[in-house]
Amino acid sequence: MYMVHCKHFPYLCPMPLVLEKLLPSGCLGVWHILETEEALRNEARAFHDDIAEADSFKNESRRKQWLACRALLSHLLQLPFVKVCYDVHGKPSLEGYDGNISFSHTGEYAAVLVNQEGPAGVDIEKLAPRIERVANRFLQEDELMHIGMTAERQMIKISPDAGSPPRCHPHTELLYLYWCTKEALYKFYGKPSLDLKNDIYIVAFDYFCSTQATFTARVNLPEGVENHELQFEKIEDHMLVYTLFKQG
Repeated sequence: MYMVHCKHFPYLCPMPLVLEKLLPSGCLGVWHILETEEALRNEARAFHDDIAEADSFKNESRRKQWLACRALLSHLLQLPFVKVCYDVHGKPSLEGYDGNISFSHTGEYAAVLVNQEGPAGVDIEKLAPRIERVANRFLQEDELMHIGMTAERQMIKISPDAGSPPRCHPHTELLYLYWCTKEALYKFYGKPSLDLKNDIYIVAFDYFCSTQATFTARVNLPEGVENHELQFEKIEDHMLVYTLFKQG
């Protein structure tokens, strides 16, 4: 069994960590993938039979993301080797570790969340206008209405004389916040029956008051409703959302 301690980082990691955070029961890391695939293979600390999974991906970017997640996990938990397993629903776990892990990756970024005391869910996405076309597939009417009103208020605040326009329209930014939230909660539970649109509802809050904040969401399960505490952070033109805690 692994003896892991993510309550502290005793040494500086050689990787380009853009975010590392100690949490009450775990840790979070985000890595900007700048290395070559060969360098990542050395950092991944994966067993040879597991590397075959990475080799099965035809896309180089996907192979690098796979390797980066394991390299980041190895660094966060100070492990010489990591073996990641998946259940029948695709939820990852670290062999020999009693806690839980969650992975996310997009483009040149990989995120890993570790929770020593319960489930974990993390999602990171690059902001892009394409999400506008599918918003009604994962959002309820109340959520869409709040996003629209909040984005409109934010656009009014942006003065034409304030300099360069925002990289991303506020409406698009909010859509990604909601999408990442629902994806993070889906990963937290690992239940394919969980419907992103109808079973997960984000409680309205003033998103644009900060570049990072804590907020809540409700999850409808067969056994009842559970409330979640989540956090978000903007990293350049990416949205990151994660959760470790249920409220009450």
